[in-house]
Amino acid sequence: MAAEWDKLKQKVEGLKAEIARFKVDFLDRDGFKEFWGHFEDETKGYKDIWITGYFSETIRDSLEDMVKGTCSVRLICPELSESARDKKNLEALKKLASVGAKIRVNNRLHARFLVACNRPFGGLLVIGSFDFNTECIGRERYDAGIKTRHPDLVNSAIALFEQIWTEPESQTLEEFIKKRK
Repeated sequence: MAAEWDKLKQKVEGLKAEIARFKVDFLDRDGFKEFWGHFEDETKGYKDIWITGYFSETIRDSLEDMVKGTCSVRLICPELSESARDKKNLEALKKLASVGAKIRVNNRLHARFLVACNRPFGGLLVIGSFDFNTECIGRERYDAGIKTRHPDLVNSAIALFEQIWTEPESQTLEEFIKKRK
């Protein structure tokens, strides 16, 4: 009887893990700040970290550690202007590029999402209105989004990221900087 119980218990645990992949959490500004507070734990074990949006020094250290570890980090940001905020973003991106992050700039980008994955075995998707910068992480703005490990949503985000990454409008950070001069 104990052996049957153990088998049933293992089956239930397996089903719980499978169901958890389909959970969707709503993130308000506090939820996003909490996610950021556990960013390294949330993304631990994933080989690819891909993020779209604006970046700042706030996220740079964590991403640098990931690049220096075993992660491939790719970032896509909107075209940057000469504003003080965008200059800070550009400096953070240059530092990330110097340690191995791959970065592209796309002037049509408005999407904001993060995909952490081990292709083709699933991953994590965080999608919403927030950027990985001080204004959003510091709760200065009202942002909202979702966090999920739902395989269909993660795979759709991977496909969108690849589409933006490879389209002709996406230029490397180096190309963007050369054109600005």
